[in-house]
Amino acid sequence: MDYLRICRDLGQGAAGIQARLLALALLDTRSGAASRPGRYWLSDPDSPFGPRPNYKTTFQPCHSVAGRFGGLFAALILAVSGAVQAANINASSPSFAAVSTAVGAAKNGDTVVVPAGTASWTKTLVINKPITLIGQTTVDYTTNEMANNQTIILDDVSRSVFPPAPIIHVMVTAGDMTVEPTVPLVQIKGFTFRGSTNTPRGAPNSAVMLSGTCPAVRISNCHFDSLYQSSIYTFGWIYGVMDNCLHTLTHNNLTGVMGMATYNGQQYGDGSWMEAANWGSYKFFFTENNVVHNLVKTSGNMDAKRGARYVVRYSKLYDCSFIQTHGTEGDRDRGCRAIEFYNNICNRSNGGPGSPGGLRSGNLLFHDNKYTGVPLGNPWVSAWAVRMGTAFQPWKLADGANPWDQNDPRGLYASGTAATASVVDSETKGSTSFYVNGNLRAYNTGGYSIQNTRTGLGGIIHSAIYKSSTNKTLIACDYSIAWPTSKVVFNVGDPFQICRVLRVLDQTGLGKGTLCSTPKPLNGAVNEGSYAWNNTQPNGPKVTIHSGAPVNPTFVEGRDYFNSAPPFAYKPYTYPHPLISGVPPPTDLRVVP
Repeated sequence: MDYLRICRDLGQGAAGIQARLLALALLDTRSGAASRPGRYWLSDPDSPFGPRPNYKTTFQPCHSVAGRFGGLFAALILAVSGAVQAANINASSPSFAAVSTAVGAAKNGDTVVVPAGTASWTKTLVINKPITLIGQTTVDYTTNEMANNQTIILDDVSRSVFPPAPIIHVMVTAGDMTVEPTVPLVQIKGFTFRGSTNTPRGAPNSAVMLSGTCPAVRISNCHFDSLYQSSIYTFGWIYGVMDNCLHTLTHNNLTGVMGMATYNGQQYGDGSWMEAANWGSYKFFFTENNVVHNLVKTSGNMDAKRGARYVVRYSKLYDCSFIQTHGTEGDRDRGCRAIEFYNNICNRSNGGPGSPGGLRSGNLLFHDNKYTGVPLGNPWVSAWAVRMGTAFQPWKLADGANPWDQNDPRGLYASGTAATASVVDSETKGSTSFYVNGNLRAYNTGGYSIQNTRTGLGGIIHSAIYKSSTNKTLIACDYSIAWPTSKVVFNVGDPFQICRVLRVLDQTGLGKGTLCSTPKPLNGAVNEGSYAWNNTQPNGPKVTIHSGAPVNPTFVEGRDYFNSAPPFAYKPYTYPHPLISGVPPPTDLRVVP
C-alpha cells in the first residue's frame, strides 16, 4: 500500500522542512530506545545548575518494520505541515527583556533575530527549545582575524542567584543521537559577549552553556571578548560545532570547558567511558575555524572532564597550550575520554606557554599542527596521573594498593615508621623528605609509592638515599600545595608502606570499560593508545606526546602512547562540519494519488 508520494513544490518552506525532519521524523528511528511509554528524555541530574524538568518524547514506539516506516512518513507529513509555519521573530532591541520575550514567543524551528546595539544583561537567557538565535556580529577568520561587533551583550549576569553565571544557557533535548546530523537544531549566531566595568568577578561556568541532549548544536560568528569566564561549557550530551568565532582573552580564564556527563543515558561521564573512542566520527563536539588571542599568555586552554569528547581543528591559537584535561580524580565525575587536535596553527610569543598541553586522562589523536614563533620549551603533550600524588575522594590515592588501579602483584614492598619529621623543599615545594631506619635504597628508582597509613596521604618516591653511617635512608616523595590531600606530611613515628602501581584508572592509554560500580582493576578497560605525528615547529624538534618530566612511571611509550600515525584506519571527520554548510534542502516535493 502506498502511504505517501511526494507531490507538491513546497518552495520557501524547504529549509524548515529539513530541520524538522531531523528534529521530528528521525527522532524515533531508534524505535523505542528512548521513547517507550513512560520513558523520559535525559535530564541533567548532576548539573551545576541542579535538577531540571525531564522531557517526554514526541512519538510512541513502532513495533514493526511497517510501523516504523509508517511512523517515519507520518512524521514527514507533520514536518511538512509544520515547516511552512516556521517564523522569523524580530526582537525589538538587544535588551534582555526584548530578547527573552522573543525567545518565549518562538516555537520549535523558529528564528529569533536580534538587532545591532549594546545591552547589559543581568540575568541568564534560558533557551529550552530547538530554535535559532541570530545577532548581527560577524567574524573574519581568514583575513584580519577580527570581529565586526554589532550585537553586543555585556556580561553583568549575577553570580549570586540561580542559575549562576552563563549569559545564555541552552537546555534542549531534541533529535536522535544515533543519526549523523546535517542541519542544526539549535543555533546561536552573531553575538559579541563582552565583559563590562560592572562584571562580577569569578564565574563557575561560561558565557554560553549547553546542556540537555542534542546531536546538532551550532555556535558561530560570535566574539567572546574580555570575559571573566570561559567562552563555552558543554555539559549534558551535546554533539555539534563552534565555528568562526573569535576569543579575545584578557583575563586568566579558559576558552572552553567540555563535558558529556549524561552520555548514553548515564551520569558522571560513565556512558562515554563505556564506549569506544569512535575516532573520526560525528560523536564529538567540534571547534573549528576559530581564533584565540590569549593576551595574558597564561591559561586559555580547552579544559575537559565528565567523559568529554571534543575536536579542535583548523584554528589559529595564539599563546595557548590549549590541550588540557581533568582526570578521574577530584570527585565522582570521570575524566576526559577522547580528543582530536589537528591542522591548527599554534603561535607562541615571548612569555607564552612553553608546552602544547597535558593529559590527565583520556586519549588523543594529535597530528599535522604547526607550532610557530618562539620554540616550545617542552615540545610535548605530557601524560600525568594526578591520583599518584593526591588522595582525591572518592577514588583515593593510587598507591599500589587501590582496587581501582592495576597494582604490582607483589603487593607490599616495605613498611616501617618515620625516624624524622618531613621537611618540604623550600624552593619548588614539589617534594618532601624524611628519614626512615634501615637501607631502603632499592626504591630509589622504579616508580614506587610511599603512603603515610595514618593520614592516607602519599606519593611517588623521587629518591631514596642510604647513609650507612647512621643506617638511615632519606626518602623524598611527592608534595604539592595545590590540594590539601597532596600535602604529604610525616611526623616522627608515623607508619608508612611502600607499594607500586602499574597503571591508574582512566589514564592515557586506556579506553572502553564497564560501568563504574564495584571497584575492579582499571574498571575492565581495554588498551587504547594516544598517537602523535607530523606536528612541527620551524626552529625546534617535532612536537610529540611524552610521559612527562620527570617521567611518570605508569605511562609506557609503545603501549599507552605512540609518536607515529595509528596502525588502524583513521580518517578525520568531514570538513567543514556538515552543520556549517548543511545539506541542500529538499526540492520538488510532490504527493500524488
